[in-house]
Amino acid sequence: MEGGPRSRRAKPTPNGKGVSPMRDSCLELSGKGVSSERDSGLELSKSPPPPPAPWWTDPSAPVTGDHSWLILDRIVHRSRKRCGDATTSALAHECVGRPIRASLRIADPPAVSRLYVHWTSIPAIDCMKEPVVIAAHHNSILFRVSVPFDDPCFWSRMIYFPDDYFVYSSSSSPPSLTRLPPCFTRVPLCFGGGRTDPELDKWLQPHRRQQQRTMIEEDMGILCHGDKGEFTVADLTYRFNQEVQLCLLHHPPSASDAEMKWSVEKLQIPADMKISLYSFKTDAVVTIGERCLCWVDYYHGMLLIDVLAGSNNNSRLRYIPLPSKALKTGRVYKDGEPDSFRRLSVCDGGIIKLVCIITKEHPSPYPFTIETWTLVDIHQGRWEKDVNLTMGASEFFNLYNDTAKSRLPRVMPSFPVVSLVDPDVICFRLEDKFRDPFWMVQVNMRNKLLLSSSIYINEEEEEGYPPKRDCRNYFIFHDFIASKFSSYLSEDAIKSSLVAWYKASKYLK
Repeated sequence: MEGGPRSRRAKPTPNGKGVSPMRDSCLELSGKGVSSERDSGLELSKSPPPPPAPWWTDPSAPVTGDHSWLILDRIVHRSRKRCGDATTSALAHECVGRPIRASLRIADPPAVSRLYVHWTSIPAIDCMKEPVVIAAHHNSILFRVSVPFDDPCFWSRMIYFPDDYFVYSSSSSPPSLTRLPPCFTRVPLCFGGGRTDPELDKWLQPHRRQQQRTMIEEDMGILCHGDKGEFTVADLTYRFNQEVQLCLLHHPPSASDAEMKWSVEKLQIPADMKISLYSFKTDAVVTIGERCLCWVDYYHGMLLIDVLAGSNNNSRLRYIPLPSKALKTGRVYKDGEPDSFRRLSVCDGGIIKLVCIITKEHPSPYPFTIETWTLVDIHQGRWEKDVNLTMGASEFFNLYNDTAKSRLPRVMPSFPVVSLVDPDVICFRLEDKFRDPFWMVQVNMRNKLLLSSSIYINEEEEEGYPPKRDCRNYFIFHDFIASKFSSYLSEDAIKSSLVAWYKASKYLK
């Protein structure tokens, strides 16, 4: 059956406590047109009948979603509207002082949900760096905006616009929007290996020049913990000589007046950990348990760090190699693009699952196989292949051989997203480069069933701009984020978001 962002929905089942069932420690987890007629020579024109609803928005399609999880697009829609719906956050301000809010356009998987930023007073600048979602965990979403200066003299150098990081959270009503303080690094007085007097430096340090620390979105993650709105944001920078630099920001409980402040720690990688930082590239940052963030290289392994442990805790690091078969193939994209054929996910109950879309070396009519592994022992780093979940290209294409689904392109799936509530269900993107539109499909790998499908709606289409208008934002070869944010929202908030989506997409009908 087919569904989409405009499908009718069932009542949501919010998690009353808003707490993940996963255990407290990551180290204790175990895997699991117009018509006319002629009369007496006269042509009488009738009013055009309303066009039929598109086949992908059929309201009679059965309801499949329960709002327990969503697929979040990394694209953030920049809107000049002052408000959105009941998911709209409280007012915040960016670093220049302009007001800003956030809201969420919700859709059931495999349709894609999207974050909206309501930013009414920014200057109209072409080619400005767009906001992006960085990470999500529980009831919080971390995103980045590039803040333009008011003075047009600086618009030619947009690379120097400061970056603001915000956390949009449903821990309160209305949802909150928290601007994170900037993380600064000090510019040394001497360059080229110069030295400074430590005693003199102690007094001069507060007056040193500062610059905003450069953070790469791929290296950042967020961990929600506690039940009073606490969260931790982390950025991991790789250094030479088996050393990493961990930058942390702890958000205190909502009722606390404690100041948020970044801290930077240097962590030494033990020699027996068998990880080479020279070749390690972060493909994803996921949350494991209630204490750990995990930096994943899809062609090496998982680096787990307990971000809540003290700096003197020597056991806060852990490295788990990926399954040996997954390591036999090399990286397809070596230019910094996200890997479109692999995904590591953490599902309900702490099940850690790796999905690989493996291509054959020699050309053939069906050149790929979808394989998955489950981490069954986190202590030993032992993986087991999910034999019953393996699917070849021929079997995958047979899922939509019938007439109703034949419109789906017969192309290799990409950007897999594992359902957070059913580890046997995986969503894929189908892209025919020579034919629009892109599709999202949801497949039960164990039962070999195509559960639902949905069009990937471009941002400008979603907002209701005429089709002839060029899209400012469209799919730009990025991966998606699985999130349970919707399970923390009230029923009214979800319904209002649906109404907003229907109205925004009305022109598509």
